[in-house]
Amino acid sequence: MTLDKLLKENAAWLEQLVKQPLLDKVDAAALALPETQRQQRIADLKARIDALSFRREKAIAAYDSAIAQEKAELDGISGVKPTTPPPLRAVTPKRAAAKPKKKQ
Repeated sequence: MTLDKLLKENAAWLEQLVKQPLLDKVDAAALALPETQRQQRIADLKARIDALSFRREKAIAAYDSAIAQEKAELDGISGVKPTTPPPLRAVTPKRAAAKPKKKQ
């Protein structure tokens, strides 16, 4: 085969290929694929949003509980008057008592 003959055959084949409608080879499921993928992505995003919202509510509840416990402890401590140590007595050095000298 000569190069010219090969080029003519390939050109004819490409021309036939270009004239064929592409959608004849594509079925309805393939056409619906982008919409199916979009719907699946929407469902995935909604599920992730729900999961994140649940985790957020759980975290908020945990913080609210911790805050309530701290406030209860604070109220308990604040309600009791603080104990103060008894006042210190003035410490005065004791005078050495003068002992009478014994008579000999």
